[in-house]
Amino acid sequence: MKKSQRMQVLVDLAKRKEDSAAQQLARDKAKVAHDVQKLNELKEYAGQYESERNLLGLSAYLTTNYQHFVDRVQQAIIQQEAAIGRSEQQADMSMRRWLQTRSKTKSMDWLKEKNYKAELAVEAKQEQRQSDEFAMRRFLDNTR
Repeated sequence: MKKSQRMQVLVDLAKRKEDSAAQQLARDKAKVAHDVQKLNELKEYAGQYESERNLLGLSAYLTTNYQHFVDRVQQAIIQQEAAIGRSEQQADMSMRRWLQTRSKTKSMDWLKEKNYKAELAVEAKQEQRQSDEFAMRRFLDNTR
């Protein structure tokens, strides 16, 4: 087996790792998008309740309960913002991992191509040598 063919096996393996890293990156980015959507929904929900409280004219007791509820929604917003931060960190790590695997795949592919070109050059030299040898024999046979 030629060196370029052996290298192709390594390139294929690196490509599979790169594809796996790309899939993980896509999942992590989707999680960030989902978390951001959830945060936006929570903010919208809190905004609706805040505006309704001002319109309802509630008693002091109900206003206190209402405020506790709004406070819990605000706490959920803070927690969701933290979740987004964690999701973004994970997506950043996945991006770096994917970039590393992509770089490795490209390097291996470049090396495989370099070996392939070297093999072609060696084969071309061998063919040229054989052709020269054959021509020399014909020439020598014709001169006898």
